[in-house]
Amino acid sequence: MGRKFFVGGNWKCNGTVEQVESIVNTLNAGQIASTDVVEVVVSPPYVFLPTVKGKLRPEIQVAAQNCWVKKGGAFTGEVSAEMLVNLGVPWVILGHSERRSLMGESSEFVGEKVAYALAQGLKVIACVGETLEQREAGSTMAVVAEQTKAIAGKIKDWTNVVVAYEPVWAIGTGKVATPAQAQESMPI
Repeated sequence: MGRKFFVGGNWKCNGTVEQVESIVNTLNAGQIASTDVVEVVVSPPYVFLPTVKGKLRPEIQVAAQNCWVKKGGAFTGEVSAEMLVNLGVPWVILGHSERRSLMGESSEFVGEKVAYALAQGLKVIACVGETLEQREAGSTMAVVAEQTKAIAGKIKDWTNVVVAYEPVWAIGTGKVATPAQAQESMPI
């Protein structure tokens, strides 16, 4: 059986320190199965990474919500994989639908980011998923396969990669992907 993960979402991008501390307190009070059974990873906004990492129980890990594809340089506003490693952040989420749609990140670019993050020692949660239009057109498998193949073309070892099915049509719409829909949508 493969590893199982819980990746926490629903962090307010415009949240306050008090709201983040409340979420951390809730997480710390919760029961978690042994890390042999499940790995719990939460991904707060960048400005809260040190606070969350410093206050969470040690078996709850943190992930950055993104990272840049190169080391340092004049990339104002970007956070490098090296910076995350230096902060002791073990995970990064790459390929999130918002990065793809709003920032124009192609599947090939996401593949490059995954490869670079892995080379710097990070573990990666790679998001794949289709829009409502793509689902209704019956192209879910083609979209998810294309996104996954772009990553596969850049890496050889998947040990530190978790592929997260993220149906774009279910984000903020009140629609929920069933476990069966998630299972059928994953090409690997």
